[in-house]
Amino acid sequence: MGFEKISLTAKLTAYMRQFSDVPFAQEVAQAVGAQQAFDELLRAHDLSPDDLLWYAPIFEVRYKSIAARLRASGIEQVLELASGLSLRGLAMTQADPALTYIDTDLPALTAEKEALVGRLRAQHRLSDGGRYLLRAANAVELDELWAATELLKRDRPLAIVSEGLLQYLSPVELDVVAGNIRSVLAAFAPGGVWMTSDFSFQDQVAAPSERQRRFRAVVSSATDRPLYDSAFADQAAFDAFLSRFGFTARQHRQLDEVDRLTSPRGLGLSEESIERLRPRLRLWLLGLAV
Repeated sequence: MGFEKISLTAKLTAYMRQFSDVPFAQEVAQAVGAQQAFDELLRAHDLSPDDLLWYAPIFEVRYKSIAARLRASGIEQVLELASGLSLRGLAMTQADPALTYIDTDLPALTAEKEALVGRLRAQHRLSDGGRYLLRAANAVELDELWAATELLKRDRPLAIVSEGLLQYLSPVELDVVAGNIRSVLAAFAPGGVWMTSDFSFQDQVAAPSERQRRFRAVVSSATDRPLYDSAFADQAAFDAFLSRFGFTARQHRQLDEVDRLTSPRGLGLSEESIERLRPRLRLWLLGLAV
């Protein structure tokens, strides 16, 4: 379904995360040449760094809020879709010996990530008990998701994470992914959850500010995909989506889940500018309706 170029945004995300204290973020950015990719994007769109770096705290809070909710859930099996260059799974399995975490993405990016993880394990002498695994899988291909989860225990609940994926999908693709996630969750013990920061609504995305417009132009150019094509018309449309796939939803504010953000100070961004985002930065936990 033409997702190959979306992986190009992984370097932009890696560049943004390096300004935070997210584990391994600086090493990942350096290893994949994120600075060069960022500079090329700026030149191609005639932008300054400040035109894009205001987004860095959003990447930080998104990453940290998901990690916090995963820890709070107590679920010991995680499948992350389209994980890009995030190493949340590597960090979390080092901290929690009971956790098994499977990262998935397209084959080329997964191979690049395997090499990177190997170098980091050697550099930091990280343990490898087979609890952090990388698998090539496309979220729209159900058979690839089944293959990615073949080592997980069906008699225990599963958490499925999607961060930075859904905003690239068409409405048809979103339905395919939602159906796939429901099928996989239903194969595991009750209590599983689909955790995502990605749902969007037309009233929030229809009239972007100038800096939002610039950021979207960069991302859309890199991916050849429009952003927010699958945004819901309103809450009623979202509720209908949940009902259609048999999900219930709980909503959290991402900033409520995070004790500290480090990127705003390093980038000279005011606390007020971040606080204004509180109502808009949300995290959804979707369970299967009984």
